[in-house]
Amino acid sequence: MMKSALFYSVFVIFFLPDQGLAFSGCPGSGAQISAVDTIPLSERFDEPLSGAVRQNEDRQPAFQQRANDRKVIPIETIETDTAYRNLQEIPEGYNGFKIEIMSTAMPLPPDHDLFFQHGNITLEELGEGEFSYLIGHFEEQAKAESFRAAFLEGRYPASKVVGYIEGQRQFKAVPKEE
Repeated sequence: MMKSALFYSVFVIFFLPDQGLAFSGCPGSGAQISAVDTIPLSERFDEPLSGAVRQNEDRQPAFQQRANDRKVIPIETIETDTAYRNLQEIPEGYNGFKIEIMSTAMPLPPDHDLFFQHGNITLEELGEGEFSYLIGHFEEQAKAESFRAAFLEGRYPASKVVGYIEGQRQFKAVPKEE
């Protein structure tokens, strides 16, 4: 079968050059292509192999609907107060170190940037109208100092490490000398 098809195509190219063939348009190439379409008219590439043809079930597709017929989802604004959600207190009996990143004379407003930049903020009221905002929990002072120097000193130059014994604040922690 294959040999006969090859023979037929060679026969057509060499012995019938003017019947049903056209030259390729590149001068000197000598290649010839068929001027007749070789795809049968009964071939339908757009139909699925199963033969089932899907029809649009919607008589008026969405792209043909008028703008006023389309559904509009209304925008509803919901206000949430997430600012003070994680403000914690120093627990009784707490032993360790925290980093005071800010100390103020009045409580910060709920929309202050500090609450959106840090999580697990501890608020300590020091009395005398002073409020201290602390982050972190460190068991060793050296780790607290290195964290403060590496990550917080540039943004909060007045930050300091504060030690706690039995939930009571000690004055600014003094670095241990080795």
